[in-house]
Parts: sequence; C-alpha cells; structure tokens
Amino acid sequence: MRAVWVSVVMALLLGPVAARAETLGISTVHRPDYPSVQAMAEMSRLVAERTAGRIRLAIQPKSGDTESFTLQQVRTGRLAMAAVDVSNLHDLVPATVALSLPYLFESDEHVERTLDGPIGRQILASLDDVGLVGLCFYDPGFRSIMARRPIRGVADMKDLTVGVPLSDLAQATVQAMGGRTVPLPSRLVHEAIKARLVDATEENPSAYLSAFLASRQRTATGIYSLTRHARPPEVLVVSKAVWQLLSPDDRKILRAAARESVAIQRQLRLEREDSARTTAAAFGVEIVADVDRQALAEATAPVFARYAADPLVKALVARIRAAASVP
Repeated sequence: MRAVWVSVVMALLLGPVAARAETLGISTVHRPDYPSVQAMAEMSRLVAERTAGRIRLAIQPKSGDTESFTLQQVRTGRLAMAAVDVSNLHDLVPATVALSLPYLFESDEHVERTLDGPIGRQILASLDDVGLVGLCFYDPGFRSIMARRPIRGVADMKDLTVGVPLSDLAQATVQAMGGRTVPLPSRLVHEAIKARLVDATEENPSAYLSAFLASRQRTATGIYSLTRHARPPEVLVVSKAVWQLLSPDDRKILRAAARESVAIQRQLRLEREDSARTTAAAFGVEIVADVDRQALAEATAPVFARYAADPLVKALVARIRAAASVP
C-alpha cells in the first residue's frame, strides 16, 4: 500500500502531465462508519468535484499501523495525509498539549470556539515546523470510562486496570483519577478487554458504538460512565513535502474542503452519539451520568498543572478558558 503513496509523490515530481490525475491517500485507524472518516469521504468528493477529477483523496480506514508511525510517514513524505489523535503531536509540537488537558473544555460550543478560532489556527500553523500542514480539527467528543462496573468518583477507579492510548498525558490523567494504566495501540484495546487483560478503557461515544455495540464485543464492557475527563481532537494533516508540490489554487481547494468537512463531522458525531445511546439501551448497556466530575477534576489538577507549566501551553490554556465565557 505504501507504494501507492510513494507513487503519488513521484507523479507530482514528474510534472503536470504525469500528475494530471493525482491520488492523495489519507490514513486513519478508524472504521469506515466513524464520523471523521465519513467527513473525509465528503471532503474527497468535494475535492474531486472542484478539481474536475485532477485530485482525488483515497481514504485508507482501519489502518493497521500505529498513529505515531503513520505520522512519521507523513512527515517524511512517504504518506500524503493522515487523520490522527492530537496526542501524537505532543512531543513534537508542545502547543498541542493544551487541547488534551483533563477537564479543560466545558461544552461543545467551547470546543468549537477554540478549534475554529485564532487558537486553533495558531496550533495548526505551528505544525509547519515539523514537516506538516494542518488542515483542520475533528472533534470526537468527550472521552469517558467503559468498564464492568460503574465509575461515579475516584474511589470507583481504585485498582481498575484501564487500557489507554499511547500518550503520557492520557496515562497520567487516568492514573490521577485512581486507575492503573496499560498503554495500548487503539487496534488492540478492544481485544484486550475481551480477553480480560484490562478491566476498562476510555473512549468517546462514537468509538464505543463502532467498536463495541456494533460488534460481538458489545458484551465485553456493560457500563459506560460519563467521566468526560478529556477531549483531545483529531487533526487532519498533509505532508509538507507533498503540499509544496501542489499549486496555490489546489491548496485553497483542499483547505476549503477540509473546513467544510468539519461541520459534517460534527453533525455526524451528534447523530452517532444519539444512536449510541439508543443502541446501548437496546443491548442493556448501562450509561452512568451521575458522576462526580468535580472530584475527578480535582484529582487530576496536579497533572493539569504539570503539563500546562510550559509558558506557551499556559498562555493557550488561559485563552481557552476565556473562550468558555464568550457570549
């Protein structure tokens, strides 16, 4: 498959005749029914339409590679594009840490003001320094705990073994909440729960439905507790090496289509969450809403302070908090 991505770059290098029909691949770990994947499919349609078929986006869903490996491939130009969790950029671009801090975002509107406004644009622009062009953010919703027992506070997290993403901040957050963490690539989390190697995991409702309720693994965890402890977005990136080979007009088309896909992804996410609740009820999955999030936020405050100590992150946090109260 990687030969396809390499051939894309080679076609671009060979000039306008060879590059008349360019195919830019987009790698993602998510399934085809996931909101961001569906949004990228619409983006692909818009790009093909507006370039009269000269540029097409080929989405590679459910990639078997880790997101960190995929990101490195995009940075070197071996892959054209990818949608990855922003946590994969923490070590490369410190500004991205602000978007993953626990209990920072208060609502959908707060997230949208942050990602769509000057803060989001600043963070996307900062990716330029690491060989990437940031096109947009996709908001997957709040992450919460899926387990075999209800989580209503810190005490319920004690001795709970939780599968978490390969992110130091995600691990520190769940540990501060009282759990024991097992870092796992996303493709292994569900099998780990099914095999009882971990007691729980943390995910957003869309992923919960896609990975559990829509599969035989739906019985692996019967309780979804709305801890809503973090809300790291996905970020859609393009290899800077590939981007520089595109014409200014084609860059504008890609940026515009990406922006339009954001609204589609958000609508699909909301529909997906409604569907998740309905399907969960049908399968007897318990959704716990009476969670003491204030206590959990207080427990994770030291983690927040440690990861927000960087002056750049600290300044971004202040601006993000200010955005919560914008009328």
